[in-house]
Amino acid sequence: MKIIFKILLVTLIYFGFVAFKSTHSPSKKIKILLIGDSTTIGNTPREVKPEGPHLEQMIEQLAQIEGLPELEVINTGKGGDTAAGLLGSDWYKEKIAHVKYVDFIFLRMGINDWFKYKDFQTEFPEKMKVLIGRLKNDHPKAKIIISTICRFMSEDDCKEVNSLIKNIAQDEKLDLFDLYTPYNEFLHENGENSLNVRQMYIDSLPQKYHEWLKPYTHYREGWPQTPSGYVVKVNDISLDPIFGEYKGWYGDRHPNSTGYNLIAQETVKFLKPLLE
Repeated sequence: MKIIFKILLVTLIYFGFVAFKSTHSPSKKIKILLIGDSTTIGNTPREVKPEGPHLEQMIEQLAQIEGLPELEVINTGKGGDTAAGLLGSDWYKEKIAHVKYVDFIFLRMGINDWFKYKDFQTEFPEKMKVLIGRLKNDHPKAKIIISTICRFMSEDDCKEVNSLIKNIAQDEKLDLFDLYTPYNEFLHENGENSLNVRQMYIDSLPQKYHEWLKPYTHYREGWPQTPSGYVVKVNDISLDPIFGEYKGWYGDRHPNSTGYNLIAQETVKFLKPLLE
């Protein structure tokens, strides 16, 4: 009887160990998935040599400085994406659904949804909840964190979007990462253009500067609202004294390097109590 009991005990321990290995990453790193739009991607086009670490790299580095467990941050941000657009897309299947051993998911949507949905108040929560359901199904072990958007539109418009995001987080019983508040406070303290990139078509600037601006210039594929063409992109305030007077110089509201560093810092602050 004792022999049979020992055999059963060893069998249970073995299969328990196998089950544990099958649901936990072989790496010791904490794996984090960033899902969002162009404000999640990073501070330069991916085909251009970066002027500094991208958002995911900055989060990894700051976490290490803070003495947190080692992170592997995977950035799946995609320009122009909405909750509805992501659902059922090849991008979702290839970049998100098949990633293994995810520990945390940061989901930040709402900007493009606000521009594209006819009935934003109804459509956005519906699509977000379906997307969250997909994420829960594809990554059952991951902790999903929903984030407010950064300041991209007017304060009133952002508050409308973020109010719905907070309701979605409450309805879905998800942790809420409030990025908007520190981002907006920084803008009030340091200037409305302190966190946004400077980007405009080079043909909108005088010809005499074109050769000099080549290090800042790249070709951008157009969207339905914008044509393709060569654009000047600067991730700081260094050229403001020269081009600040030109219409459109401050028009692009995507985060610059300072903005992404703020996002990274706030992300690590949010993660710290969860990982400690």
